[in-house]
Parts: sequence; structure tokens; C-alpha cells
Amino acid sequence: CELENIVPSENLTISRMYVAMTYLRAPFLESLNEQLQQVCTSSKWHTRRVAMKFVQHTIFCNLFNARLYQKQLHELVFKCLFDEQFEVRTVASVTLSGFYQCGYIQVNEEDFVNIQDFIF
Repeated sequence: CELENIVPSENLTISRMYVAMTYLRAPFLESLNEQLQQVCTSSKWHTRRVAMKFVQHTIFCNLFNARLYQKQLHELVFKCLFDEQFEVRTVASVTLSGFYQCGYIQVNEEDFVNIQDFIF
């Protein structure tokens, strides 16, 4: 099932937000992380964009118990930051910025180098 094949529904959107805002325990977060890794490799850019939005909401609502997955999620968001689709890159940049601002991920030299290499 691809997300863009689903007719937009207010109930679906609300349900997705409720799941994203739920306090998640570590075993569920591990499974969710694995699924997000898979979803972000989808050939459908809409799916990758929605996954980034979901990461934003899920991590910001589970900031403290999601610390175990910092490295994987940092890599995932960074991968989407260099996505071929502009919309995916835009959401990934907002997600990464939020991760930096809330202290979930520390800004590091490697990030600067990767971004600089991409720009120039």
C-alpha cells in the first residue's frame, strides 16, 4: 500500500498524528526505526516525505526514550536531506534543524563538511 494511493482523509491524518504523539516504549521504537529505514528507500517521493514528517512528530514526542536511535535517525534524515526530490529535502531540512535545536543531535564537523560538499 503506497500512501499516495490512499484518498486523503481527515480521520487518517488525525490517526497518524495520534500514533506519532504517543509515548513509545523502546521495543516499539526499534521496530519503528527499522520500518522507517525501509520506507525511506521507497521509490515514491510522497512516501519518503511523509516518513520524514512522521519522524519529526514521533521523535519530538518521544525525545528522551528515542535517544538510543540518534545515530540511525541522524543518518536517515541526512540521507533524505540529499534526496532527489525537493519536497523530501525540504522536510528533511526542517527535521534536521529541529533535531539540532532541541538537542536530540549535536551539530558536528562531519555534517558541515557533507553539506558544504553538496552545495559546492
